[in-house]
Amino acid sequence: MKNNKKTLLVTSLSIAVLLAGYFQSGSKMSIVKPKMAAEFQTLLNTNDTAYQNITSSDNSQAEFNKVLPNSLEGIDLNIALPLDANGNLIVGMVLKDFFEIYLSAMGEEELDEILLRIQSALAEQLTSPALGQGYDALKRFIDYKVELANLEKQAVDSNLSELENIRQQKEIIAAIQQDYFSPLETEALFAVEAEYDAFMLQHLTIQQNENLTIEEKQQQVEALEASLPEEVQAGRESAMAPAKLYEQAQQMKSEGQSSEDIYQLRSESLGEEAASALAELDQQRALWQQRLNSFNQQHESILTSGMSIEDQKTEVDALIARDFNALESTRLRAIAGIQ
Repeated sequence: MKNNKKTLLVTSLSIAVLLAGYFQSGSKMSIVKPKMAAEFQTLLNTNDTAYQNITSSDNSQAEFNKVLPNSLEGIDLNIALPLDANGNLIVGMVLKDFFEIYLSAMGEEELDEILLRIQSALAEQLTSPALGQGYDALKRFIDYKVELANLEKQAVDSNLSELENIRQQKEIIAAIQQDYFSPLETEALFAVEAEYDAFMLQHLTIQQNENLTIEEKQQQVEALEASLPEEVQAGRESAMAPAKLYEQAQQMKSEGQSSEDIYQLRSESLGEEAASALAELDQQRALWQQRLNSFNQQHESILTSGMSIEDQKTEVDALIARDFNALESTRLRAIAGIQ
């Protein structure tokens, strides 16, 4: 149950803040948010109770002395929360990261325990008015996360295209953000993710444009990537590097280049240790494919032997038991579709 709650609350959706067009004469557009499922309503209730308890007049300072869960051991939790010149808490990325670190313990601790732990951590370094603002920001942030988790569980609209469904989800996310955060807070919390998310939406729009040739799509994608900030481009290139290296290695294999050439490519990009590990993995995959090919041939012979269905099953089971261990047998049956 604890692991399920972690999935419900901590799993992050890709965030897009597409503010333009979401306001009409200073008011929000009419966006219909999905009905809150019971499992998520329970989390909202837990969050509300924690907030009411900590903001009551006789319990304004949180104390929580329970031992840290294993997932938080060794992590530097001494994050200095920023204040403005008047001592007000600044709601931005530092505070968001502060909350997310503690929330990563979902599954080891229940939500009510994590909320107490965060409230205690806030009380250790903040005083009024920042402390009350921290409690309020925590309440809003958790409610927001629950709303996102509830949205993620919704089925897509079969009457809409993939692109239309994504755009609709972005609109709902933007509406949820407006419910919980001011425009300045939204900008501080989600601007970077919004910029990249908008890029991905444009990228998908280009790829699905049937009026463009492959070359035109490539040109537009390259122009789009060039428009990203340098730090985002660097992060994207770093994230894409393993996939590009894999594609290069596969291309070299298809061209008949030697294992030594592929090893050299990997060594230059990843280092000797990683190149050796990948070479060993290549050998394991090749051996597995040989064994799989051999099994397929024998399996086909059994199926075309004229035996009864029962005898065929007996022969196949015996073949698998002879040539594959338990873990390999499970994998083989899944690949071959054998019950």
